[in-house]
Amino acid sequence: MIEKARANIEKMGAKNVKILKGDATRIPLDEASVDVVTSNGVLNLVPEKGKAFHEIYRVLKPGGKIQICDIVVQSNVQKVCGLIPQLWADCIGGAAVESEYIRTIKEAGFEDVRVIKRLDYFASSPSENTKRLTKTFGAESVVITGSRPKND
Repeated sequence: MIEKARANIEKMGAKNVKILKGDATRIPLDEASVDVVTSNGVLNLVPEKGKAFHEIYRVLKPGGKIQICDIVVQSNVQKVCGLIPQLWADCIGGAAVESEYIRTIKEAGFEDVRVIKRLDYFASSPSENTKRLTKTFGAESVVITGSRPKND
């Protein structure tokens, strides 16, 4: 993945991009060192979401922004995800209930946390089983923004 990302960066001619290998709960960056953190379909698979959001908060500069696109659910899948491997294959096995996900972000210290877009990520799935399972749990993709307070 890192090599693919490097190739894409080179192809685009981007000069202000840095690829680091790390862990969402131990980001290899200095405190208050970045302006923006983006994530697309990653944090729903991190078991310690609270720890990950605290780390994101730590590396953001005061006033820094987050934009997260992730899978959330409306009813808890954790009790059954081990029983239905398809939930992991469909990327909802680790998804949090939306209200809990938002609360976790706020508890890390972020303000102005809100969902700005909703997508039925699973509507185009060729699998009727996937469509049925995701509807059962109210799974959807959301884009969430927030910021670290400027006076922090």
